[in-house]
Amino acid sequence: MHSYLRCLSMVSAFVLAMSVAHAGDQGSQTVVAVVLGRSITLRDLDTGNVPNEAKASAIDDETIKRMHQEKLRGLVWTAVLEDYAKQRRIEPTPAEIDSSIRNSRRLGEELRVKRDKERTPLTQELISPGLSDARRKQAQQHLDNLNLIQEHDAREAQERADPAREKDWQEAEQGVAKYSVKSWKINQALHREFGGRLIFQQAGMEPIDAYRKLLEQYEDRKAFVIRDPLFKDAVYSYFQHNFYYADETKAQFYFEKPWWERTASEMKAAGF
Repeated sequence: MHSYLRCLSMVSAFVLAMSVAHAGDQGSQTVVAVVLGRSITLRDLDTGNVPNEAKASAIDDETIKRMHQEKLRGLVWTAVLEDYAKQRRIEPTPAEIDSSIRNSRRLGEELRVKRDKERTPLTQELISPGLSDARRKQAQQHLDNLNLIQEHDAREAQERADPAREKDWQEAEQGVAKYSVKSWKINQALHREFGGRLIFQQAGMEPIDAYRKLLEQYEDRKAFVIRDPLFKDAVYSYFQHNFYYADETKAQFYFEKPWWERTASEMKAAGF
């Protein structure tokens, strides 16, 4: 299989991707895993992220394998976490969604005020004759970025002045808030049930040890089965990364109550 994929890496990216992901009409239906009763085939693992022909030479069997493994891991994790939430009836309440939206708007306004305060001193600095070329370039780039964000905010404000567009914006806010709140509540439940270490990620703390215990439970009872040996490590590959772990005090604080309902001073005092 590996030599076959290495041969395919010499052809165009499109042919390569189609050959590996679909492997013909028959190969595309090959079941690589069964997750909560759903069969996952090679076709389901086609990411659709096909590099252009100029980059075709950089694609090899390991790259394709990694892309497919990541897609499979995402499918398994999503299904397991959604089932966990369903079994425990974890859903965000309207009050939680509203508070999350209010927090997002507050943070957005604070950032806008902060950017406005930065713009004036930058403008003054740029007219200084003694400014070095390096600093001038840096300051100009920062000011350009601030101006771009200001233009984006102006377009958003103009769009939201239209009642129909404002409805769309509010629906989008609801969707983002619902996802964010539900994710936090799932992680809170997992940490309370399984304990273990937490890691810092961009979207918040993740109960990394609890994730693994939950996945192992589901695998032990055959709720998901990896049939293709090529993907046997896909589900657990995430745990091979080197993480920065939070201490237990921060973990207790983070999951004691929704972080978006905390004050800025509370978050700062807790080390966030």
